Amino acid sequence: MGPEPSGASGTGPRVAAALAAFAGTVTEFLEHLAQEPVDADVVHAERVAAPPGGPLGATEGCELWHRAVLLTGRASGRAFVYAESVIAAERLAPPARDRLEQTADPIGRVLVAHGHSVDRRPLGAPGVPRWADGRAAGPLAGAVLSRRYRVHLDGVAAMEIAEWFLAPVADALSATTKGAPLLRPVV
Repeated sequence: MGPEPSGASGTGPRVAAALAAFAGTVTEFLEHLAQEPVDADVVHAERVAAPPGGPLGATEGCELWHRAVLLTGRASGRAFVYAESVIAAERLAPPARDRLEQTADPIGRVLVAHGHSVDRRPLGAPGVPRWADGRAAGPLAGAVLSRRYRVHLDGVAAMEIAEWFLAPVADALSATTKGAPLLRPVV
């Protein structure tokens, strides 16, 4: 089951339906719609120690990463999604951790490349973005859909992700599908 989305505009339900009908990661979804590779433009990144009773069931003192990115088209520079993540670093394979820190690869691409079995579990609405800077604030004003979910990797809670799908996603969806279903339906 996918995350329960919320969307203020009439395009939000269309984007939510397209996401639900697509088998793959958000990165793959965006690349399919945009017809170009999508990169993670890091807006905020910090390492913190997990507090007692902290997120993801992480043991007190374990390293958590707070990460905010704009998922942007590599050629067009269009910002498609603003995402904030809390990641239990120890629950990722070391090569996946290194790749997230050292490249512009989005989380979805990294998880697929490292063979993780991914399970998304819905949480409540994301609320207000915590780490949006000037680059993200403008595009966020036109968000058409938001959602928040926990990612389990190989059965273990490893991330909490909040996503805001920006207006270019709805534009790309209209241009790509022209009313037809996406090419990679859920099977």
